[in-house]
Parts: sequence; C-alpha cells; structure tokens
Amino acid sequence: MPAAPSRTALRLKPRSTGTKAFLLAFVGFFLLGAAWSLAMPYDGSADEFRHVVRAYGVLDGQINVHDSHITVPKSLVPDGIADPDPQSCMRWKLDVTAACVASPAPGDEHRMVDTTSGAANYNPIYYAVTGWPIKLFPDYHGVIAARLLTCLLTSALLGGAVAVAARLARGRGPLVLGGVLLAVTPVAVNLTGAVNPAGPEIAAAVAVWTSLIAILMARDDSKWTLALFGVSAGVLAVLRELGIGWLLAALVVTAFGAGKDRLRELARRRPVQLWSAAVVIAAVVGAGWIMLSTQAGIPASGQSTNAIPHGMSLIVKELTHRVPMYTSGLVGLTSFGDVAVPLPLILIWFAAVGALLIAAARRAGWRALLQLAAIVAGGYLFLVAADLQAAAGGWWFSQGRYALPMLVGAPILAAFVLADRGLVAVPRQAALMRWAAWILIPTQGVALWITMIRFQHAFHGRHPNLFFLFDQTSSVNPFSGAWTPPGSGVPAVLLGVAGIVALLTLVLRAARSGPISDVETVTIRERYIRIS
Repeated sequence: MPAAPSRTALRLKPRSTGTKAFLLAFVGFFLLGAAWSLAMPYDGSADEFRHVVRAYGVLDGQINVHDSHITVPKSLVPDGIADPDPQSCMRWKLDVTAACVASPAPGDEHRMVDTTSGAANYNPIYYAVTGWPIKLFPDYHGVIAARLLTCLLTSALLGGAVAVAARLARGRGPLVLGGVLLAVTPVAVNLTGAVNPAGPEIAAAVAVWTSLIAILMARDDSKWTLALFGVSAGVLAVLRELGIGWLLAALVVTAFGAGKDRLRELARRRPVQLWSAAVVIAAVVGAGWIMLSTQAGIPASGQSTNAIPHGMSLIVKELTHRVPMYTSGLVGLTSFGDVAVPLPLILIWFAAVGALLIAAARRAGWRALLQLAAIVAGGYLFLVAADLQAAAGGWWFSQGRYALPMLVGAPILAAFVLADRGLVAVPRQAALMRWAAWILIPTQGVALWITMIRFQHAFHGRHPNLFFLFDQTSSVNPFSGAWTPPGSGVPAVLLGVAGIVALLTLVLRAARSGPISDVETVTIRERYIRIS
C-alpha cells in the first residue's frame, strides 16, 4: 500500500490540470450553448418571452414593476407570441411550427406597446448584465446576442466546476469529473442558450456543490476553489428567489460530511471570512429584492388546465403522473417541457446517475447515505409541494428543471465519495468514463436535433422522438422546414458538433488511466479517519 501523503497534496498538483480542463469545458459548453442560441426561434425556450420583456424593461428603467405590465417595442411582441400562455401560438402545441410567429413590420422597433410578463418582478441583476443587446437591438438579433451572453456566464461557471473536479480527480480517479458532467443534463444545456436566469442558476449550483465538496470534504485549500465558491454562491443567491434556499441546503449537506476540525479551521482563515462576507452580502441583496418586489407566492406561469382532480385523486395523479414527468424533465424534456429526448437515452442517463447513487449509498457509510437522501428527498418534496399548491389554483406548476439546483448535488457528491474512498478502482473508473462519454455526451446533440425539428415540422398528436421520425423523411432534416433559423440550421449544427467534440476530448483525456504517484494517492484508511 502506498504511503499516505501530507495534507498539502492538493497544493502540489500541477495548475495546468485545472487550467486545461477549464478551457476545454468552457469551450465545449459555450459551443453547445451557442448552438442552442442560434437554433431556437424566439420564445422557443422555456419562458423566454417573459424574460426578454423583463430584460428590456430593466434596461429601460422599468425595474420595480407592480402590476406585471411593461412597455416594450412591438418588435418584441410579434403576433403569435404573448403572455399569458393561451395567446402564444406554439407553446405546448407540437402540431404548430415556429412559422406561426409573424415577423415584425418595419418600424416596430420604435412603436411601443404594453404587455405583461410572468417575470416582471424577478431580480433585475441578471437582466442588467445580459439584457443590454435587447435594449440596443429590440428584435430577434438582440435576443440571440443576449442568449450568447448567458452562454458566457454559464460556461464560465461550469468550466470552473470542471476545473475543480479535474484537480480532485488526480489521485482519486476521473469519476469525480464524471459526476459533474452527469449533473449538466441536456435540459440544463438547453437553458444555457436562452434568455432565462434558470440556466445560470443551474450552472451556479453545479459550481457551488463542486467547490463546497472540494473545500469542506476534500480539504482543497486552493484560492481558486474558494473564489469559485464565492462567485457562484453570490450568483446563486441573487438570480431567483429560491437561490438562497438552494445555497443554504448545499452548505448544510456538505458541512454534514466535513469534520468539525475542518469547519473550525476554515472559520479562522481570513480569505474564507472575506469570501463568506461577500456571499452574505449577495444573499442580503437577493432577500432584499424579494421583500421589495411585489412577487408573492408562486406566480401563475405554469400550464393552465381544467383537468386537475381533487382530494385523493390529486395525490394519486401527482405520484403516478406528475412525479415521473418531473423525473423525465430533469434530463430529457426541452423547450417548454414538451419535446422529449428518446427514452432509451434518458434511461441510460438515469442508469448512470442511479449507479453512482446506489453504490455510494450502499458502500460509502451512513453520512453519505443521509447526505444523498437529503438532496433527493429535498428536491422532490419541493416539486410536489409547489405543484399541489399551484393545482389548488387550477394549473400545474412544476417541471423537473426547477429542482435541478438542488438535485445536481447528488451525482457530484456520490461520485466524489466513491472515488475519494477508493470504492471504485481508478482503471475501472476510467473504463466506465469512456463508455459513458461516447453515449451520454452525444445525447446533448440528439436533444438539440430533436428540438430543432420540433419547431421546423408539425407533429400531429405525437411527441417528436426517435421512434417515429424515420418514417417521415422530411421530419428528420434540421436544415429545412416551415421555419428555419435565420440563414440556415447549419451553423447551429456545426457548433453543436464542435461542442460535443470538445467535451469528449475533455473526458477521454481525463479517463486515461496510468500509475498514481505517492504524492497523488491518499490511502482509504486515512480518508476514512479524516472524514470521521
């Protein structure tokens, strides 16, 4: 058995490990996000119209809106797109293509109209940072530019998380990195290419969980890891009203897995105190906006329906229909939750995550079991409670993506404890990573392809998925249809392929197994003593 290294082992690792991983991850996720940005029609991503209107309002000085009404150029409210949902021509209507949305008339950029937005009282910080192209160019081109700015923000956060995971993987194995990449589902990547704070929120949550696990449980004292936590935690706290709750949950769960000595040690350090103060300030700003805004309770922005049962029938429907829908929506329901990634790919993704969770729950000890149970139970309890509250008002609220800031912690934590305690041999980790990479990373491209053809071709009474596309030759072509992205779909497809290649390169490089030096190896015995 190799000798145990000193506790400064993490500091001895080459910085280039994290730097190269960051660059590959940043480029890969940005290219994928840019592909979604160019491929989707206006309001083709979840709630995008509402966030575009909010962005213009914030940059126009309409910040604290009391009645959800915002004055914007008519070019941002073309015929076929409006709030509330029944006035939109293509939301949840798979038999209608994006061609139903009319093009703005000449001069519409200067003709002001009044509209409503379900996001009218969201914190203005995200919109002030990413929404200025919409103010300067209030049309589809401005929307695409704002999408790309969102891509930059989310890619930087995800790149930071991957960089930390790559450093943790040295001496533990690439499974740590695999947990992070499993957390970034096609649904999350879809949102990185939209005008919507949900994408940056999920990316910030991935970075928060990864950095907290590194700092508290892996004793990573790198200033860059601490900075990643400070920045991502601040972003998470101000983006949306649930962000502070997600941040506190991540802190409690990861702190439960850390030793008391480690917590006391960190509390005495000046850099930790400074970054903690910055996070507290961000949380105060986020909480202050919630108190100042007129948003109260759950906004009625879900899918209205008259088919909601009552009493015990509602509970049964929630458990038998809605919960499975949440689960599928964590990975494979893009756009407004109405476009399905092929079921086999969704099942493979969940099989990979489930294998991590079950192995960690069975073999990593009772602390890890309680941590994972808290993450999964907390995420689903939120979804069920929110849905039941909304159902009382005659509409369904939840999609699985709403709980992703909590649930992303499960695969990241499970992968870390399995690798950290030597419960999966490094060569085995490498082999599993290679197999998973060739199946799961291309799933990102499949999700993009199917969502593109959903808006370009009408599907009558059926979800666009792989099982029936090949008997409709015209429906599999993302380069033609009743609607196509401006110019063509070629740039979006090429960007998506390039992003997949970058992420595959990242994973395959990390999965190269080889001898582990004494400096990089921490024995199983020492890790168990450290955690206890």
